[in-house]
Amino acid sequence: MKTAIENKSANPLNPLLFSMLEHRFGEVKIANEGVPALIKNLRDPLNPGRVLRSGSWGEYYCICCPFCNDDRHKLWVNHLYGAELDPKTGRRKDTYLATCYKNNCLNDAGKREQFEDMVFGLNKRRLPKMHIKHVEVAARTTVDDVGETAPLTDLPVYHPAIEYLRERNFDTQALASDFGVGVCINPSQDRYRIMRGRIYIPITFNGKLVGWQGRADGNDDRKVKYYNAPGTPKSQLLYNYDQAINQAVVIVVEGVPSVWRLGSAAVCVFGKTLSWWQQNTLVTGWTGKPVFIMFDNDALAETEKAVHQLTDRGANVVPVFLPDSRDPADYTRSELFEILSDAAAAVGVPADLSSLL
Repeated sequence: MKTAIENKSANPLNPLLFSMLEHRFGEVKIANEGVPALIKNLRDPLNPGRVLRSGSWGEYYCICCPFCNDDRHKLWVNHLYGAELDPKTGRRKDTYLATCYKNNCLNDAGKREQFEDMVFGLNKRRLPKMHIKHVEVAARTTVDDVGETAPLTDLPVYHPAIEYLRERNFDTQALASDFGVGVCINPSQDRYRIMRGRIYIPITFNGKLVGWQGRADGNDDRKVKYYNAPGTPKSQLLYNYDQAINQAVVIVVEGVPSVWRLGSAAVCVFGKTLSWWQQNTLVTGWTGKPVFIMFDNDALAETEKAVHQLTDRGANVVPVFLPDSRDPADYTRSELFEILSDAAAAVGVPADLSSLL
């Protein structure tokens, strides 16, 4: 979901910082107006005992970047920016909380210090210390069993699920063997009755079942296309992680069918944005390997944001822009890998894709 940016507000959370930015740079807009920072401490399933920081940084003040030809308020300054001085260096702390979303200008340490001086000048006073709310969140590692399921390979060719998947040019045998896809025959609980007859999609992580989805077939006129198991921690998952982690590249897409089309090197994030956990897992799990971002055609802004997030953390990112309005699942696999190859060549990233076709 795109963050709404409002015009000047009379009540910013950090009025002193807001006024300093306004004095130095002119018009200041506000994103996430009135939202304080909320930091979550998550247990990392990749590294037992390690705690990750995640959550929302809340309100930002948006100005035109002074380092690039920006006239669209692409430099975002968090309301916690530079609140305290480091007694050893005399510089401000937390200056990483300012980001240029046009050209990543503040990735350069010299420009970060220059921007700090632009904002504060010789003023060495402390800004009001802002409140950060911390909450503890334990990642859920298991979900309820959906009930009795049948593999796609056990179903007759005239079953609605088989007909639907074949109409979309999916190999049902491969879906069953590679991804464990089946159909829910008898739900385990009454509250899962919506799953009866639906395509069952298990979600595993490190060999454990941590969630599942139910997909309506083409003849199902129910309004809910996808049903997610209650408690499935989608923001702390990458669908198909267990296969993709062993590949030479990773291809990040929005939804499950796109993973099916691309095969073993693809993961999906169940949406158009990357959570902190997903960013961390992509950066650490595929260190030094190409990370392709292939969101749907209508997610250009989200693609740009994901590319910036991963690039800022040192990933070898390849942005992929589809040539028309089709989702990745609507292409053939050979078409997609030709697009991937061209995208890697365009940014000069070596990527061996031949073994994945």
